[in-house]
Amino acid sequence: MKARRASTYALRVLWRPEGVESFTDWAAFEKDFWAEFFPIDPAKSAALALRNREQYGQGKRTLDEYIDSFQALVEQAAYPDGLQLCLMFWDGLHSALMERIDNFAKGRPDDKQIAFWYKVAWDQWQLMEIWRELCWAHPAPCSTSMVTLRHPALPHLGPALALATPAP
Repeated sequence: MKARRASTYALRVLWRPEGVESFTDWAAFEKDFWAEFFPIDPAKSAALALRNREQYGQGKRTLDEYIDSFQALVEQAAYPDGLQLCLMFWDGLHSALMERIDNFAKGRPDDKQIAFWYKVAWDQWQLMEIWRELCWAHPAPCSTSMVTLRHPALPHLGPALALATPAP
């Protein structure tokens, strides 16, 4: 449940002329609460959410948060593993991460196994975080020429990280 949505609901209840007394008993409150926060058909609601990139996409969330929410929606919608699911996941990724995975010449995830997509996206996200930390610690080199580095812990990804180095 989103905090903003819950606070809006609470304010709406409190601003009623009778306030919380508008509920005759606990059962009346519970019925109103369930109607507000729990959809009648959760599988349909999840499937519809997965059709809207703005609703389920990564946006400014961390990759872990995105994967968690994506997995929850997939489980609720009872989607099978496969190409469509992998494409939905890819489409919701942060644009920089999406571009990194698109540019793979070798080690690209299998388009039918979502678990491999999660792993590759997470590995690439970690490499992007390393690059951001290096650029923050040493900003001058980040604006000059670029070289490719193989990450020793992730050899299966091939050349995966472009690090800036000072020009000779």
